Amino acid sequence: MKVLIVGCGKLGSALALELYRRGHTISIIDLDPVKFYDLGADFNGTQIVGNGMDKEILEEGEIEYTDILVAATGSDEINSVIAKIAKDVYYVKHVIARIYNPRKAKIFEALGIRTISSTGFAVDRAIELVSFNTFDSLVILGRDASTEIVRIVATHNVEGMFVNDINDGNDIKIVAIVRDDTSFIPQLEDEIKTGDILYIVTRSKAKNTLKNILGI
Repeated sequence: MKVLIVGCGKLGSALALELYRRGHTISIIDLDPVKFYDLGADFNGTQIVGNGMDKEILEEGEIEYTDILVAATGSDEINSVIAKIAKDVYYVKHVIARIYNPRKAKIFEALGIRTISSTGFAVDRAIELVSFNTFDSLVILGRDASTEIVRIVATHNVEGMFVNDINDGNDIKIVAIVRDDTSFIPQLEDEIKTGDILYIVTRSKAKNTLKNILGI
């Protein structure tokens, strides 16, 4: 997967290193070339000095061919501009923005931009967001492979649905949800939000039913 990261601070550098170790193709942009020293000698991704809001700089990072862009500068405003350029101009499929003000999260999410916060958690959260697709099978259980645990990113299709709308008797059950900086075991009346990461136990025979319910 090709990942473009704008901002080589604590979050950007940690994310670049971890994703590079996992075999992804990484380009990282920062105004300050000194920041790239934090990546160490083993990092062999593309390092670009420049303003991440500049289209020429973004194109030097091959944003046109990028699968995921992470805006990880120290400014919510700059991150929002970069994320919007990536989404609206270059049609990057997955865009993630680091935010310091959690009140802005709903604005970002309404634009189809996933958000991360607090540096320590944000690295793990960003890795989680970029490391799997919308529907990902984690574990197949039993010798007959009749039950699976799947991980799903909730899209706009399920915004406003409740856990009870997705659970289906003994065949499909949401067992955990990760939302922003926390995870929880959901109740039937809990509402699903765009960008939620759903962990679901499902009978293998019910996977198509689950996809139909979620509109994926």
